[in-house]
Amino acid sequence: MRNVRGAAPRARLELTFVLVALVAHFVLTRAVGIRGLDVIPICLCVLVYAFWRGRDANVRNEWGTRRAGARACALDSLWLLGIGAAVAVAIGWFRELLVVDTHLLWTLLAYPIWGIAQQFLVLSLCAHNLDALGCPRPLLLAFAAIGFACVHFTNPPLVAATAVLGPWCAVLFFRHRNLWPLGIAHGVLGALFYRWVLGVDVVAALFTSR
Repeated sequence: MRNVRGAAPRARLELTFVLVALVAHFVLTRAVGIRGLDVIPICLCVLVYAFWRGRDANVRNEWGTRRAGARACALDSLWLLGIGAAVAVAIGWFRELLVVDTHLLWTLLAYPIWGIAQQFLVLSLCAHNLDALGCPRPLLLAFAAIGFACVHFTNPPLVAATAVLGPWCAVLFFRHRNLWPLGIAHGVLGALFYRWVLGVDVVAALFTSR
């Protein structure tokens, strides 16, 4: 997958796009102080760019937004999903936060969209491009851990969870080159983690001020 000479122009563009999304996240959620204000614009920008550039089959192969590898990646992702869900259940039961209601169900349906968008930014646009430019794989795994964790730097439990999730997803991405199961697993685990570990009703809190 490495093509240092041909990858450079598009790699710089896409890495800049990821940086802009990161800045937008901090400005909209930290400076403005409203949860979830970044979700819709970032998802829309990801969707537009993915459709625009994804018309090229070679680009879809590089990004992992293809059918090939989905089944194998999904099977490997079940370990990630199962372990993460078991941890969330155990913590939720211990803290008496193990609630199942319509808000949780809506979050489980909607949050995978945000999970796919995040995985697309970190893995397809960033980790893939750094890999194409010759960055060693161990550094990419470290980046995946740091990249996901730093977005949640004000929340230590989320930092710890995403620092584990990031490199695991990166390993599966480079093994199968398929993004879909990883984004869905990210979204499901995020929904369970917020409700059962942090005790946060995402539907109720999404657009409320801090």
